[in-house]
Amino acid sequence: MLLTSRKRHYVNEEVFSDADALFEVLLKSRGINTPKEREDFLQDQGASLYDPFLFNDMTKAVDLICEAMEGHHKILVYGDYDCDGVTATSILVRYFRSHNCDVSYIVPNREEHGYGLTGNILDEVLEKKPELLITVDCGITNIDTVSELRKQGIKVIVTDHHNVQDELPDADAVICAKRKDSTYPFADLCGAGVALKVIQAMGVDRRFPVSKSIWCQTIELAGIATIADLVSIVDENRTIVKKAFISMRNPVNPGIKVMNNLLLEQAGSRKLDETFISFSFVPRVNAAGRLYDSSSALNLFLEDDEDKAYEAAVSLGQQNDERKKVEAQVYEEATRQIDDERRPDEWSLARTKGPIVAYAPGWHQGVLGIVAGRIATHFRRTAIVFTDDSIDSANVKGSGRAYGDYDLFEALGRVSEHIVNYGGHKKAAGVTVKRDHIGEFMKALEEDTVKNSNPDDDSDDELEITAVLAPNILDLDTYEVVSRFKPYGIGNKKPVFETRGLVVSGIYDMTEGAHIRLELTDPSDSQGGTISVVGFGMGIYTKLLKPGDTIDIAYTMNEYTYRGKTSLSLYLEDIKIAGSKGFLWEKPDIAEDLYRNGMDLNQIGKLAKTEPSIGLIPSEVTYLACYQILKNECKGETSYADTPLLAKMISLKSGVEVTPFQVARCLEVFSEAHLVKLGVLSSVRVCFRFLKVEGKTDLKQSAVYMRLLEHG
Repeated sequence: MLLTSRKRHYVNEEVFSDADALFEVLLKSRGINTPKEREDFLQDQGASLYDPFLFNDMTKAVDLICEAMEGHHKILVYGDYDCDGVTATSILVRYFRSHNCDVSYIVPNREEHGYGLTGNILDEVLEKKPELLITVDCGITNIDTVSELRKQGIKVIVTDHHNVQDELPDADAVICAKRKDSTYPFADLCGAGVALKVIQAMGVDRRFPVSKSIWCQTIELAGIATIADLVSIVDENRTIVKKAFISMRNPVNPGIKVMNNLLLEQAGSRKLDETFISFSFVPRVNAAGRLYDSSSALNLFLEDDEDKAYEAAVSLGQQNDERKKVEAQVYEEATRQIDDERRPDEWSLARTKGPIVAYAPGWHQGVLGIVAGRIATHFRRTAIVFTDDSIDSANVKGSGRAYGDYDLFEALGRVSEHIVNYGGHKKAAGVTVKRDHIGEFMKALEEDTVKNSNPDDDSDDELEITAVLAPNILDLDTYEVVSRFKPYGIGNKKPVFETRGLVVSGIYDMTEGAHIRLELTDPSDSQGGTISVVGFGMGIYTKLLKPGDTIDIAYTMNEYTYRGKTSLSLYLEDIKIAGSKGFLWEKPDIAEDLYRNGMDLNQIGKLAKTEPSIGLIPSEVTYLACYQILKNECKGETSYADTPLLAKMISLKSGVEVTPFQVARCLEVFSEAHLVKLGVLSSVRVCFRFLKVEGKTDLKQSAVYMRLLEHG
């Protein structure tokens, strides 16, 4: 059970009833202040691309490429198996093919070779006998392999976007905006974005021109990869994505055209936007490299025959279906392991603050990252999922995904003495650890998190509210204003709005209680119109709300088309329910802090203007109601919850008036009686799990119970 109300940070607390005024606030919220910034951000095609020769070594790279093309030398493009690597590989291969070059490519197999230009694939590279090797989306950390290739007389150009750890590879040219001496003005391009800059540089150079067709395909491929690789959608990345969407209205790349048509046909009237690319297109491209090799994805992007491209698209769809099954199995096993009551206390959710770590020997390496992401979302904690390293049996290999503002890459760097190797960025990282040292690694990561975080800081779960909107402007006209800020992504988040004082008129569960739909009314609307909102994964709120409740909702705006009619759709991010009056409800955190700091219950009662026996000390009926309802709702899983929301749910379902303070005391007593495993995350947020108990338990043996009884 997840039942938490997110702390809200307001960019602007003014209540807006005019869409034009809202537009200006949205600009300012993105740091757009000058006329030039405004023009660059809003124009359909985005700003101009930067001069590619601002990259260190770009002139060297262009000269080396021209030399190889003039001499009809063998060129090898070496990529990566994910969407970014596959598209980057396709960009360069298509360009070289357009000039009839002797070009080949290698994309490693995840399980056989691992990530990057490693020694595991050196023999295969040498068999190709290239005179020039160009890496895309990898190579920046492969110091030894690059050195060995150069000893073999092969010229090497490294193009990459990943973080540089210690030193640069001794390549003939290194194109990476994250090198310490970088002279490029934007550091957050993806791998395909860097490949695009190489093509742009070749176009500027003009010795081997870039055709319009090749440039359009380059833009399309780099746009897809920019969305796929979770880089920021600001600055040059925003320009690339905007240009890509313009080109993809009538795609030049046959594979993209075929895949778009196939997916849009399946999805009905869904628009081509970043959501479509993220959730429909990219998973299919990634599926190939996750379970098998990336040949189907490369065939999709490199094939000129649309019939063959269609076959590749269908194959990717089938592989994606299989990926979903494998992923579901690993996710189920991982969450069961994390939630197992036999998990040692030192690694239990209730007793830890740092990243959640799961491991099993038989899990497929290709789905670890997706599973880590799902675990992070489910538990609202950064997660790393490990399995056996398919290359070195002494190691385990993991993939991690950060939750909230947690910087996973920096955290791994601080505990690097316990790591064989790692790479990635703030939001996602890969890590290899000695099998015998995984416990030490987990301990070090936990200690690092505790050391570098405030125990009462819940900013990772903070919800940024861009603006507060009056109910009267919740319409398609306002949605059109908001849509001008697309495409959304990291650095340009989809705006979250708040509307206050709405009254619940209808409550409907969806998908067997997993989701919720609410019909809301504005009390000031004499016309009696309703506002429909959907909360995905928020089905638990059917047990907290009743018709007539007044709530404040936080939501994003979307559009929904059904039978040709388009309407505004609001997706819930959070709900605040107007609570009971009084100190214990309005300031539950203060009451908790006073209690934990040893203040006498009588003194707390005076502040709360209540007798301890009424609002502070649970009665037998209160203990029973808390135990029965919470155990039933937890369904044997670890729960994260805020005590005010638990109190509302218990009060509504049992008819017993329970305060947040009493819920916290009940959980403490249950913990001391070994009925639950309890962790206190903040003043009002707890993490708990009911334990299997045989026979009856005497709550009176609890020290907390006796302390409370003394005041009764």
